[in-house]
Amino acid sequence: MQNEVNVIYKKIQNILNQLVPENWKSIYLYASMTNGEMYFYYNPKKLIKSKPINCYDISKKFNIDDESYDKELKKLYMYIQKLYSSTNERWTNITISMENNFFTIEYHYNDLNHSRYTDSERRTVWCYKYLKMPIESFSFRDRLLIEGYQEEGNIKPYIYSEKLQLENENDFQAFNNMPTINNQILK
Repeated sequence: MQNEVNVIYKKIQNILNQLVPENWKSIYLYASMTNGEMYFYYNPKKLIKSKPINCYDISKKFNIDDESYDKELKKLYMYIQKLYSSTNERWTNITISMENNFFTIEYHYNDLNHSRYTDSERRTVWCYKYLKMPIESFSFRDRLLIEGYQEEGNIKPYIYSEKLQLENENDFQAFNNMPTINNQILK
């Protein structure tokens, strides 16, 4: 079973990498098994820091066919559902990050059906926590939510991490050799 899970991890990594049409610094994904919600953001690898890009803005931003892109997003969610079926734990939601050559997955066990927070409120807190968005970028109402947010449940998330395993060696090399400020100054 662990072998099957490892294959699914690799598939998820590769699909996420392929869904981002430019060099990226980090990718953060949230998926819920309770309500079928999934989204991810990525930070472009650029000399000047920019805002995280929502996966649902990619097709418009890069002039990609919506139907083809949505099909790939559905395929990604299908692999997350396979991951859910392949694990013994009954987690309710996950956060996946790909950053600094590592793939990290957090399995959460919150009872989302009986939460005091709405999906939208949890997303706001998630964006603040994982995307490291400055508190000033949120509305006054959202700032109050973030500052008063309390984790629900007493089960800590299970966290798994491994080195990134991209199928295409060129993708992995491109990821590792992306321009940085130091490389640009030296040239």
